[in-house]
Amino acid sequence: MFGSLGAPELLIIGAIILLLFGVGKVSGLGRELGSSIKEFRRAVKDEDEKPPQAPPVQQSQQYTPPPQQQYVPPQQQYTPPPQQPPSQQGEGKNPNIF
Repeated sequence: MFGSLGAPELLIIGAIILLLFGVGKVSGLGRELGSSIKEFRRAVKDEDEKPPQAPPVQQSQQYTPPPQQQYVPPQQQYTPPPQQPPSQQGEGKNPNIF
């Protein structure tokens, strides 16, 4: 997909980015990216040197949430739909063909 991108294409893309964002934003972005990479490397290195420690045990009581009340919907009376008297066949209704 990106195999056909050569040096001229990358230079054009870089020039467009430079024109859009300006020199200050692009250099600041590079500086921030470099410092974040340094910080990541330092954190990985420090983590490898320190032996793993167990977290301190706390003697405090654990939080228990208050009991929740269950929602009960209001009771409604069921009213059946009104009944129609049975009609005679052929009273002008189209028969169901399905």
